[in-house]
Amino acid sequence: MQGMRQSSGQVGTRGATLGARLLLLVGVAMLPLLLGGIVLGILNGQSERDAAAARLVASAQTAARAIDTEIDSRRQALLAFGSGIDASRAASDLAAADGAARRLADALGAPVGLLDRGLGMLVDTSQPFGTPLASTPAIAAGLWAVETGRARVSDMLNGPGGALMPPMLMVPLMRDGRTDAVLSLPLRLDRLAAAMGPERAVLLDSRGRMVASNGSQPRDLPDWPTVVALPRGVASTVATPSGTRIDVVVATLQEAPEWRLVALPAPVPGGVGLLPWAAGLLALCVLAAAATLRTTVRGLRAPVLGLVQHAAAATEALRSDSPAPAAPLPAGPAEIAMLGAALAEAEAASRDQTRRLRALAEAGALVLWRADAAGGWIEAAGWAGLTGQTAPAFRKDGWIEMLHPDDRAPTLAEWGRCLVARQTIGVEFRLRTASEAAAWRWVRATGVPVSTEEGLLIEWVGAIHDVADARGAGTAHRFNEAQVRQTVAELRAVYDNVPVGLALVDATLRFVNVNARFAAISGLPPEAHVARAPHEVMPDGLAAPLESAQQEVLRTGRPVLDVTCTGQAPGAVQHLRHWLASCHPVKDSDGVVTGVSAVLQDVTERVRAERSRELLVTELNHRVKNTLSTVQSIAAQSLRRAGGDSTGFGRDFVGRLQALTRSHDLLAEGGWEPVDLARVVQAALGPWLGSGRAIRIAGSGRIQVEAPQAQALVLALHELATNAVRHGALSRPGGEVDTTWSLGEDGVARFEWRESGGPPVTAPSVERRGFGVRLLERGLVHDLGPGAEVNLQFPEEGVRASLRFRVGLPSLVRAETG
Repeated sequence: MQGMRQSSGQVGTRGATLGARLLLLVGVAMLPLLLGGIVLGILNGQSERDAAAARLVASAQTAARAIDTEIDSRRQALLAFGSGIDASRAASDLAAADGAARRLADALGAPVGLLDRGLGMLVDTSQPFGTPLASTPAIAAGLWAVETGRARVSDMLNGPGGALMPPMLMVPLMRDGRTDAVLSLPLRLDRLAAAMGPERAVLLDSRGRMVASNGSQPRDLPDWPTVVALPRGVASTVATPSGTRIDVVVATLQEAPEWRLVALPAPVPGGVGLLPWAAGLLALCVLAAAATLRTTVRGLRAPVLGLVQHAAAATEALRSDSPAPAAPLPAGPAEIAMLGAALAEAEAASRDQTRRLRALAEAGALVLWRADAAGGWIEAAGWAGLTGQTAPAFRKDGWIEMLHPDDRAPTLAEWGRCLVARQTIGVEFRLRTASEAAAWRWVRATGVPVSTEEGLLIEWVGAIHDVADARGAGTAHRFNEAQVRQTVAELRAVYDNVPVGLALVDATLRFVNVNARFAAISGLPPEAHVARAPHEVMPDGLAAPLESAQQEVLRTGRPVLDVTCTGQAPGAVQHLRHWLASCHPVKDSDGVVTGVSAVLQDVTERVRAERSRELLVTELNHRVKNTLSTVQSIAAQSLRRAGGDSTGFGRDFVGRLQALTRSHDLLAEGGWEPVDLARVVQAALGPWLGSGRAIRIAGSGRIQVEAPQAQALVLALHELATNAVRHGALSRPGGEVDTTWSLGEDGVARFEWRESGGPPVTAPSVERRGFGVRLLERGLVHDLGPGAEVNLQFPEEGVRASLRFRVGLPSLVRAETG
């Protein structure tokens, strides 16, 4: 200050000094505030902070337990529902399973889904029954539930159009220690929000997306990595993206361990009892400060405004490269007068420095530029004369328009990289000049960051220099390198996302690089494969043939294609997978094999499909043979019965073939699965039911019969009906046939055929017993399975046939598919 006074020589003492006035103002204003702050600090202190932290921890724990209770109640409801479901039977009776699921969905207020072990959707109550069902969006959670046998809550799911769908609760249904099916239920976000209670809280999934909120938004929270790193159940002070520091408590859930519940403090008023005292102290401070400020401001306003106006005028003059106005000599406190004199001297020094910089620029640099912290240009001395582009057109990123179109993208890429890394900028490009020919000129732009002492970046400054034509070749080379790097980055993106596994090994069979799909086979990250051999990280069934193929490529220099590999996929539940591996040599410029590239394609589904096709062909051959045998037997018996009567043979044979066709159509329609007995009776008696014949069908209980049983029953009922039409109750008006069946608690089905109202019946002699009687008494007993009984009676009032057989026999299924 003494030096400033001596250098100016024009500043005297004018009234009280500014320091004295400010000291008086601060003393009068701050003393009561300081006393009041000490009192309030002593009274409120650490106890309030501890109490607030304890309340926040309790709020977080209460909310977490409530959400766990909500999810657990949903899980228990699904388990209770699933305890009454047999997944194998549910697939064959989807109507019953759908009805039960819809009743549960009405009770829970959310759609319920039933999925098979392969996560194929069997029932979805959100869709009308019979609608083709898409796969569940919660594939990852479903797979986890199938493999581990434990319930899993998914993250927020991606829906149509990028919208987020509620998370899905996936509950496995276990049978004999193995997952038999999976129940799904979307969690209701309003119930999760209600479970949090009245306190402010946000529930986030494992990817940091908001699941539910109670009075807060994700923008009120710190970023997701910070939330994950915070300790559980402890109040922590963190900063939000806006810079605000808040206290939060992070709690985890038992039902969704990867989720985070973040509790925030509610606005709590300060100590109400201290408010009158604080208000009184504040009022005294305001009165004292107002009186002092009134006097001080009068002495400061005019000279300070004068200096501000002069500073603005000088700044504009510097920007426009025009002479700056002379500094004023303000009246007022001595310090302000000294400040005015110091500013005048600083401006003189600045003008001198500007002249030196201009001289330096004219000596070598074409343009001197200055940019903000983000890299947007603010000033560029000499730019307008060089390119013809004036301010404000060149500011921010406008100067890029003057670059050659081929140089813009590489220049922006390098410029941005240097800005992010805070490295010295050095980039060459072609610039359109303001000459009449509008030629392109190679220049080099350099720049350095300018930071405060605390390391805060405030701006960038630099220059643009002319470069010789010889430098253009070097610049072009660097541009090519940038383009090559971009191409490599694009190829890397394709490499990591192709639907096949890719890997590269060196001459020692050590991995150099693998993509994500290849790494997923071993369950290890890609970087864990580098410098390791296949047998060290891959399943045994895959590593051995892969290494053998790679050694063959290294030895011969020729590719080895379509090597079959089989191994266990990683995970808690072991799955046998199949791959096709193709290995190709990697050669250097001299043609020497330096490594081997491998392409690994998962063909598990193809192998399974081929095996299923083989089983299907085998099954078809078996059924065709059985059908041909049946036709051969029918033909032989019909021919033996007809004797020399070709007309009778043709009629009987065609009728029996038609009955066989009806049974085949019935079973093929259901995929040769068990079929309802009522449908079997309808198919067998179809030709006579629509002709006005008096045939009554009545049965109790739903009886599912196997394919061999159904075919045998159709043929048997056809013979009974044919005999009734020719000789029995249906041969004249007034005759009737009653068919009834029932299922006992012992699993034995009972079927009755009764004729009445027909001509008197006499039992046929042994010599006259035809194909129908032999079919009923001999063949039907065999085809109905072990323990079956057939009782054929011929009372005078009409034929009676009683059948007893067991349903659901595994032996029949094995015999049919063997």
